[in-house]
Amino acid sequence: MALDGDWHHIYTQAGQLARERQFVPERRHLWPFVRPPFYAIAVAPLALMPFRMAFWFWISAQSAMLLGCWAWAWTRFGPEAAVWGALFFAGPLGIAHGQDCALFLALLCGALALGEKKRLFLCGLVVGLGLMKFHLFLLWPLVMLVQKRWRMLAGFAICGLGQGLLSLAVMGWSGLRGYAAFILDMNRYYSPEGFLDIDAILLDAGMSSWALRIVLTAVVVGMVLWCSRRTGPLWITFTLATAGSSLIGPHVYYYDGTMLLVPLWCVIFVSHFPIAKLVAATICTPITLFTSTYGPPLACFMALALLVLLAAVCLGVVRADDPARCVQK
Repeated sequence: MALDGDWHHIYTQAGQLARERQFVPERRHLWPFVRPPFYAIAVAPLALMPFRMAFWFWISAQSAMLLGCWAWAWTRFGPEAAVWGALFFAGPLGIAHGQDCALFLALLCGALALGEKKRLFLCGLVVGLGLMKFHLFLLWPLVMLVQKRWRMLAGFAICGLGQGLLSLAVMGWSGLRGYAAFILDMNRYYSPEGFLDIDAILLDAGMSSWALRIVLTAVVVGMVLWCSRRTGPLWITFTLATAGSSLIGPHVYYYDGTMLLVPLWCVIFVSHFPIAKLVAATICTPITLFTSTYGPPLACFMALALLVLLAAVCLGVVRADDPARCVQK
């Protein structure tokens, strides 16, 4: 639809379902495309291929990116990192379902590599490309702001502004309002019990309410921003921003957790926080992911483990900044 310039119908349920049925005639229910307009532009060249060829190209590209991320982790953290990456099934399962989860893992790997080389503007620019799924990056600008990582924030902001202007150019203000209404209406297509966010924790515990969600969101945001007050190692920035954003974002699926491999690798191989290391290793094991298929109350286990990981990292940061402990050491 983007290749054809059919922007008036691209974010309508009738328009998407009609186009889906051209390729899968037996389709009865809509599988909605909810990505922003600039993402549709980015993947439009795939429509130049026959449908099956485009599918295999897509799967192959995602698989190659995942293997490339494992190879990068091997060189950055050691060969054991590739083992932990292979144990974490979110990426392979997501790719098998046609998701682009390896792309966002690759973006974080590239951003961390650039940041460790002190190329902070480019680091922020690459992180900004992740705004293709903006709900997974909600806390990134706040963490950069609190830590006064101005060059990273500038790159992130410029990338986000460019994506917004491109979307505005093709859709117009009315089109963007229609897009916002479309994605808000898509809530009825999702069942959040097995998600990776705090909604899953509350629903599986039978305590779902807006008040509790606001309280738990405030707790997560408060932990992240409190531990971001001092500009520490870059891996802590990536861990706090990625884990915190995943917990407070809406509709964060298990395959979205693929990008968590970057903070998981960092915690396991770089941090000095024993509890956080143990929790990160637990998250990497297949059983943690498979519990999301068991239904309540076990479906929230991965989300709960991520919340514990964030708390453990924050505790480690606070203890490391304790003057009494520093004197004792």
